[in-house]
Amino acid sequence: MRRGLLLCLWLVSATVCSAAPAPPPRPREFGPQSLLPDIPIPPERPGDLGRAPDSAIAPAATPPAATAADGAACAALTAKGQAVAEKAAPVVGERGCGIAAPVLLRAVVLADGRKIALAPAPLMRCELATSVASWLAEDVVPVLETEHRRVARIDDLDAYDCRGRNKQPGAKLSEHGVGDAIDFAGVSFAGGGVLRFADKGNDINVATLLRTSACVRFTTVLGPGSDGFHESHVHLDLEARRHGGRICQWSLR
Repeated sequence: MRRGLLLCLWLVSATVCSAAPAPPPRPREFGPQSLLPDIPIPPERPGDLGRAPDSAIAPAATPPAATAADGAACAALTAKGQAVAEKAAPVVGERGCGIAAPVLLRAVVLADGRKIALAPAPLMRCELATSVASWLAEDVVPVLETEHRRVARIDDLDAYDCRGRNKQPGAKLSEHGVGDAIDFAGVSFAGGGVLRFADKGNDINVATLLRTSACVRFTTVLGPGSDGFHESHVHLDLEARRHGGRICQWSLR
């Protein structure tokens, strides 16, 4: 009887033990990653490394890459011999601003070899510099000079400027923002005297020649009477439009 009871207790104990689940195997390594895989690492304090966190540092802007067209335009500017231009470092700004191969247009060279400075020297694309130099040397100066009057300086107001059109907040990027536009005030003569392009008191024949030649060489010409933003100067640019569209808005009277 006693042996049977002991045998029964032994069988019950074996059954219970065999039904209990086995404990999970311990990991081979007990490093931090094994023990605490789901606990986030606290962020670094700014003072820990002596600088702000990486998320607070804006990524560096990348200057635009010069294209084959840029190279050809700069070569043409030099070959034509109508400009004194100084190569500048690539520039870049926000919202897509920048010039891959900019130049400072220091002066234009006339047919007789005279050099007339632009003040201040505007920063722009080579293609625009070529058009500007040709317009000034071939059209503007010959029209304005007489036997007793010589142009001493070309007065410009604005060239490269990373901003919206007409400096209006939220406006579309201006051609100034890509080095493709320039604003001219007029010219200064040797011995004193100036001529302002936007002056509606200018000789109508001279003013007409200036406007006509500008509208031939540039795709956008905006002066007095255009939009209210160009009453004191003339804006010129080479914006490319579908179907070769052009804008010529410059009231002479």
